[in-house]
Amino acid sequence: MNHLATRPRTGRLATAAGAVVATCAISLAACTATGTTAAHASPASPASPAISTCTGATDLHLRIPDTRGHKTAGITYYTLDFTNTSSSTCSLSGFPFVSMISRAGRQLGSPAGRARMTVVPLVRLAPGATAHTTLAYYGGKVSGTSGCGPVATAFELRAYVAGQKRALYAALGLHSCSHSGRVYLLITQSFRAGAGAS
Repeated sequence: MNHLATRPRTGRLATAAGAVVATCAISLAACTATGTTAAHASPASPASPAISTCTGATDLHLRIPDTRGHKTAGITYYTLDFTNTSSSTCSLSGFPFVSMISRAGRQLGSPAGRARMTVVPLVRLAPGATAHTTLAYYGGKVSGTSGCGPVATAFELRAYVAGQKRALYAALGLHSCSHSGRVYLLITQSFRAGAGAS
């Protein structure tokens, strides 16, 4: 005869019942938590519409308010204004690529250098709005020696905005190097909102 002890059925039933109750309690808590989260969740805000980059001659007009410039310590400064002529908001960032051009459309000398800046803001231009930057002209570097080549008189200034192939032009008759090498132009700051000083 087997005298091994057996666990009473009442104990097994009580344990099973406890497990069922615990499971229901856990499930109910999970359901309640899920429902609460869903009820209090705020709806997702719509994404802001992307603003395209201003595309050079398609969106912009270049103007030099004062072609005489402002001269200080042998350096002449010119304001370059870029106005959004399109019907949509566009953005500008960084520096324009600037060079002087002959009447025949040939680049005169090296393109303008750019100042070193650690912070370059993004400028958003609504239709009709203007951004500006400043061009410094080092006339003392323009001579027939030291790699500048024969001095020529520019017919206009040519500018590209970053990533675009359509140039902008504005009349500016500066004495310019005819050969590349010596840098006699400098963009002193990245694009800034608003028209520059005239």
